[in-house]
Amino acid sequence: EMATGLEKKSVAQKVQFFLFQNAGGSNSIHIFLTGKTGNGKSSLVNAIIGETVCEEGKYLYGVTREVTKHDATVNDVQFVIWDSPGLQDITEDDGVITNRIKQKLKKNCTHLHLTIYAIRMDRDRVEKSEIDAIKHLTDIFSVKFWDNAVFALTFANRVLPPIE
Repeated sequence: EMATGLEKKSVAQKVQFFLFQNAGGSNSIHIFLTGKTGNGKSSLVNAIIGETVCEEGKYLYGVTREVTKHDATVNDVQFVIWDSPGLQDITEDDGVITNRIKQKLKKNCTHLHLTIYAIRMDRDRVEKSEIDAIKHLTDIFSVKFWDNAVFALTFANRVLPPIE
């Protein structure tokens, strides 16, 4: 079966194409990534940009300690991707983390075109800590925070086929 050109493209190209088509004429697209520690946010930044710009964690604690801006230009469109420290991290309170996130975005970003919440696909169930993190983001930013949000399922390569 023959794949279309879009299906053959990398993850980065697919995301970039989608965002470019939905940017509303803006020449700068701002994306914010959030989620629990260890959910693959930095790996997702690398996938969207198409190169390794973020250190990816392999530890019990998060690698990204501050909100970090990453720039990429595709077809003359500037992508500004904000990677964030993980929520529900054992080393720091969510209130402290989300307040730092809010201050950094408020100071450096006038509009977010897209919020991506990374959630692990290789978990059997949505954990209470995941729900707590989502509720905390809603409390800090308001329910409007989710107007332009999507959930990205990460770690798909670790999902085992169903047992028959």
